[in-house]
Amino acid sequence: MSYPPEEFYCTTCGGTDIQADAYCYWDVAAQTWAYYEVVDEGFDFCADCEEQTAGSFRPITDVKTLAQIAIKKEEANEARA
Repeated sequence: MSYPPEEFYCTTCGGTDIQADAYCYWDVAAQTWAYYEVVDEGFDFCADCEEQTAGSFRPITDVKTLAQIAIKKEEANEARA
């Protein structure tokens, strides 16, 4: 995780419901598509303003989201233990 944590947002409306083009592959063992990498020259789409956009990253400053990230990180650490 990057520090401070970041969110990907729409530079047009500020929304965070963004879809990005990405490459994936079929994982035979899991029987599902698995993420490979984001397409740098691809397009981002914002479901909030329903426009094609250029997404960007910004630091997360909202305390609720920061707490949710901390909880998920702790749960992942407990699952590994």
